[in-house]
Amino acid sequence: MNHKTINPDYFGFLRLFIANQECFNYCIGFNTKLLQNRNYDLEVINSSKSDLEQIPFDDKHKLLAVQSIKAIFDSKNFNQNDFMELYNVGWSDKDIFDSIEHAGFMLRNGKILTAYTIKR
Repeated sequence: MNHKTINPDYFGFLRLFIANQECFNYCIGFNTKLLQNRNYDLEVINSSKSDLEQIPFDDKHKLLAVQSIKAIFDSKNFNQNDFMELYNVGWSDKDIFDSIEHAGFMLRNGKILTAYTIKR
């Protein structure tokens, strides 16, 4: 979350979106509280968790979020055009990789937490 070019709060919204898509209840609660503690309005948080166009950032960050989700959930259709779109708005390979990696990290860890909460 200490990224030089990506707003650090972006990652909380990205995690919340994935948690909501995958019904990771613990992660939904955790990231909602985290974003509230960062002074985001609950209405903004709730609208963002199901629509990345609602995250409270510029279009550049919104595009990065949408493309990162595509890369993780629809990787077979993520292609050079997607990279070019991101490059054209100023994202670097490091930025793109870090966002996609964070989305994958969230998906993986959310599934692990879900498996272990079912156990109880």
